[in-house]
Amino acid sequence: MGAITDSNLLASFLLYQKELQQFLTRKVNCAETAADLIQETYLRIARYSAVGEIANQRAFVFRIADNLALDHLRSRARQEQRDGGLVGDDIACGQPQPDGTLEGQQQMELFETLIYELPPQCRKVFLACRVEGKRYSEIAAELGISARTVESHMHKALKHLKDRIDFL
Repeated sequence: MGAITDSNLLASFLLYQKELQQFLTRKVNCAETAADLIQETYLRIARYSAVGEIANQRAFVFRIADNLALDHLRSRARQEQRDGGLVGDDIACGQPQPDGTLEGQQQMELFETLIYELPPQCRKVFLACRVEGKRYSEIAAELGISARTVESHMHKALKHLKDRIDFL
């Protein structure tokens, strides 16, 4: 093939430019970034001054573009790690919004009302299980009833809550 001149290498770049664009777009998942990397690839090739033979011009051009893409991806990963990730438009505010707070309070009041509609023993079982996180065997021992009765009370409580919520 002989020695590569600047014009030969630039001609190779132009020959593979569309293919490079597709390759880089897939690699970095952004057409705009790929276009920037194409320009940087062109600049690197235009500044290339090594004298010698390049056996495969296509591979050489793609290697330059691939290295630039890898550098870009590494840089972006470091930035995301430093910044805590990508920031999107759909990130919710950490503070509850007033309407959400009001709705949450109303739901809690409704839920509390529904719990107090339960018979006393059933309510104790439900609260011990769902609020205090106790197991059926612990609740049974505390209340002096069988674990099967605790299970029955829980079933009754959950059915009551579901029926009432579905009704509303």
